[in-house]
Amino acid sequence: MTARLRAFPFEETDFGLLADLHSDPEVNRYLSPGLAPMSEAEVRRRLTNYVEDHRRLGISKWKLATTDGMFVGRAGFSWQEDPEGFELGYSFKRDAWGRGYATEIASALVAWFFRNTSEPHLIAYAVSEHQASRNVMIKAGLRHWQDTEKHGVPCSFYRIGREEFQRSGAARQTAPGKIAG
Repeated sequence: MTARLRAFPFEETDFGLLADLHSDPEVNRYLSPGLAPMSEAEVRRRLTNYVEDHRRLGISKWKLATTDGMFVGRAGFSWQEDPEGFELGYSFKRDAWGRGYATEIASALVAWFFRNTSEPHLIAYAVSEHQASRNVMIKAGLRHWQDTEKHGVPCSFYRIGREEFQRSGAARQTAPGKIAG
C-alpha cells in the first residue's frame, strides 16, 4: 500500500491485535471511550463491523502492518450518517507514533478511495484539540470544512471532494497499492 505499510482486511481471529491496540488509554484519548481502555465488548463490536463492512462493501477499517509484518494499528473508512459520507480514520499503537505513519497511510488511502470508489467526497474528523490528527488530515489533502459536536465532543471536520482530489498533485502520483488479502 505504501513504501512502509501494508493494509489487510481484519479477520475474526484478529481480536487480540485490536484489543491490544485499544487497551492503551493514550491510544483512546481522542476516541470513544476516551482516556480509558476500550471494553472487550466494544472491541468485538468494532471488529465484527470491520469484517462485515469489508465483506459487503470492499471498504472498511483495515489492520496495518509494516513491510516486515509488525502490526502497528488500523486505518481505513467507515460510513457516517451525520454528516453523511465515508469517513477516513486511523489509530496507531503508541510505539508507532512520531514516525510519519499516519500521514503516509492517510495520503495513500485518500488516493485509494478516489481511485476505487465512485463516491463524491471523503470526510475525516478529530476532536478539535487533537492538533496532530488535524495536521495529518491537512497533509493528506483534506481541508477544514466545519466545527461541530460528535458524540458530545467538539470536533473539527475536514473534507475533500473528487474534483478537488483530481486537481491535486496527489491524483497524478503513482497509484497506491491494493489492500492485501
